Amino acid sequence: MTLNGRKAPPPPPPFATAPPPAEGGYGVVTKFCLLLGLLIMGKVASMAQRGAVGTEELRLVGIIVGEILLLIIALLNVNFVFYVLVFYIPFSDMLPGDYGTAVNITNVLLVIVIFGLFFRSIREGGHFFVGTELDRLIGLYLLFTFVSFFRASLRETMDWFILVTLVKRFITPVFLYYLASWVVRDRQQIQDCIYIVMLTTLMVAFLATKDTVTPTHFSWERREDAGLSQANLLAAFFTYYVFYYFAFFSMNADKFKYWLLLGCMYPCARGIMLTFSRGGYFAFAAGLLYICWLYKKAVFVGLAAVMLALWQRPGLVLPQAAVERIQGTAVEYTGEYGETEVRLEESSMGRINIWKGAVKMVLSNPILGVGYGQFPLLIGHYQPIYAGRQVDAHNSYLLIAAEMGVPTLVIYMMIVVRLLRYSLAIYRHAADTLYRAIGMGFATGVVAFLAANMFGCRFNTTETIGVWWILAAIVILIRRMPPVQAAVEPAPPPRLL
Repeated sequence: MTLNGRKAPPPPPPFATAPPPAEGGYGVVTKFCLLLGLLIMGKVASMAQRGAVGTEELRLVGIIVGEILLLIIALLNVNFVFYVLVFYIPFSDMLPGDYGTAVNITNVLLVIVIFGLFFRSIREGGHFFVGTELDRLIGLYLLFTFVSFFRASLRETMDWFILVTLVKRFITPVFLYYLASWVVRDRQQIQDCIYIVMLTTLMVAFLATKDTVTPTHFSWERREDAGLSQANLLAAFFTYYVFYYFAFFSMNADKFKYWLLLGCMYPCARGIMLTFSRGGYFAFAAGLLYICWLYKKAVFVGLAAVMLALWQRPGLVLPQAAVERIQGTAVEYTGEYGETEVRLEESSMGRINIWKGAVKMVLSNPILGVGYGQFPLLIGHYQPIYAGRQVDAHNSYLLIAAEMGVPTLVIYMMIVVRLLRYSLAIYRHAADTLYRAIGMGFATGVVAFLAANMFGCRFNTTETIGVWWILAAIVILIRRMPPVQAAVEPAPPPRLL
């Protein structure tokens, strides 16, 4: 095309590929060093807390000084403090931060980021409370949930301090979604967040495997949790985020350096194996099959064939301890007359009995449930063998339906399915390989999320699911960017709350 006999200038670059603003202009090395320094400071404080070095006063001084420093940084660059929060979340249970109340460092970092956002909006003369496409669904989800909290508060057995703690634990991951929606604004910041998530996942993997020798035989004492309070939570954590390495590799398979990302999957996979979580094994296998399906159908068929073959002889790949854990799901019993019968072992049968009680609980309270946090206290009324005992539901979907009602479960599943649909649209239609990789990785993480929560409750623990909600906000942001928005299904413009 010509203009007055001259060649027209090229069109301006789209928003999604525009240079990042001055804020957030730190180099990757600088960001990594600063984040690593903060982690080391936290570890020193943790040692002080345990009495290894220093005193309790030293720990508190270190925490206060660090928070003041982050507050000052937030006034200048709120994005960096948000990166610190993203980096800190997976380590929040192993690093110090509990002030002996319902307040911890995660909450303080949230407040600091909000403070920084407020000052950024003053400087720029704009608003930072931007709505998203999921607002209505999330609003309904929160409404039903708070009704459930109210029902729980009416019970005589409910301690108000415990209730406040439960509310905070529940609301924090959802709030992280909105915080990410307000903070992250451009491609560079999206890239920074994704790289931090991949870095922290790898660091957790090294923590889980660095000193652990694979046991010869399975034992409950040898299950690895890497500071995430429970081995099953660690397995779920890996399955939510490990597939981003494969996604970035698949988008850049023609470049040798990206093949190294496949190597990053090994310590994560070994970490999953060392948790001896059968639900984790299942979720990882489901996610791996799904991402191979998205990548190349031939790779999926080959992997499925290999998995079917290994199902008969798992010892060819897995160590004996993991094989024992899997095969221990079903055991042979010898009857009174010498006959043999294959039955589920005690742990698996226990889950089935709990699920039966959960179904009865749902049928008795289908609309509003029995109240948030009440399942462990009331399961004995519906399954007498658990009278006087507190047990986990071992299924997130039954837990949500039992405590918060079937409508809440339907709304929650609508949120998850919509995020899956959005991320798949980005993977299939976006031109930017960064966005396609994020869409592929998040979609696979959703599939792993759905699988992992079939055999456990892995949807409301901040150190496990918090980053998942941040990534969900990034998916929404990518969908709105002009080049992507034009390619995928139409999206409404951002709305001010």
